[in-house]
Amino acid sequence: NQAVIEFIEKYDKFIITAHETPDGDALGSEYAMLLALRKLGKTARILNADPAPKKFAFVGSDEEFEVLVRSEQIPGDIGEYGLFILDVNDINNIGQVATLILPRVAEYFIVDHHDSETVQLSKNHIEQNASSTCEILYLLFQEMNLELDLPMDRALYMGILYDTGSFIYPKTTAVTFQIAHDLVSLGVQPNDTYVNVYESNSISSLVLMSKVLATLELHFDKRVAVQTMTQELLREAGASYEESDLLINIPLRSGDIRVSVFFKENLEGVKRCSLRSKGNIDVASISQSRGGGGHKTAAGFKCLRPFEVMKVEILEMLHKYFNSQTAISE
Repeated sequence: NQAVIEFIEKYDKFIITAHETPDGDALGSEYAMLLALRKLGKTARILNADPAPKKFAFVGSDEEFEVLVRSEQIPGDIGEYGLFILDVNDINNIGQVATLILPRVAEYFIVDHHDSETVQLSKNHIEQNASSTCEILYLLFQEMNLELDLPMDRALYMGILYDTGSFIYPKTTAVTFQIAHDLVSLGVQPNDTYVNVYESNSISSLVLMSKVLATLELHFDKRVAVQTMTQELLREAGASYEESDLLINIPLRSGDIRVSVFFKENLEGVKRCSLRSKGNIDVASISQSRGGGGHKTAAGFKCLRPFEVMKVEILEMLHKYFNSQTAISE
């Protein structure tokens, strides 16, 4: 954590950003960092490539989670700013921030927990075994003896809850539970956070779920599930793109399914592929081979070619895991 602390001490002004289509951990870590820097007397702003999904609105506000759309939003003295890049270790996955902000700041620093095959630069702080970026930040703030307040606590808990899948994903550890215990002791209401994150979607999201499930395909003796959401399907359902983020997990509720693949397209036509797996199946390597990233059991990438083409390629890459019963063992 010393390198992070030195970066904070080095600058008086900061821009904070995260990956495109920010999720609970990205937004939680951004907001907690924003409040921490301000507590330290720093000037700080959040500038993201995409808007925050409405279900995370109980943490922060639209005014604080600014979306970078115009060059006029960039401070005139941007050269005096440090840039924190949170919850992503690929600078190509921060959207227009990479072209409008990154080349103009004095320096940038990455804090992340995703698996990566790239060289870890010394100015980055990447803990691949951490459950979430919010977990990393909580421990950082503890080391700094920074007093947390309830808005920071809520943000950190939200990020941990989201990126652990409600404390069930493989990187959830005793440390994760201890931090959650501490945050609840400080006043966070677990039920309120859960309701906001998982039980606040629209009726249209239910329609979307039914339409996406209707596209379900099963491969490799019903061990791999593939779902597809086109922009036409999204329009038909009347739902927002962000409300599709948990649909990839539905096939994994079956004991037989080892991999869930979800092709999804937003209303602007941007295509992505999300991957989830169980056991020893490494979907991060598949994602990284296509310019994406993530964890061994949860990853994703942008699709630069039609879904049908990408589906053939992904199934081919998964083939090695299903040659024998031993290859798919837990």
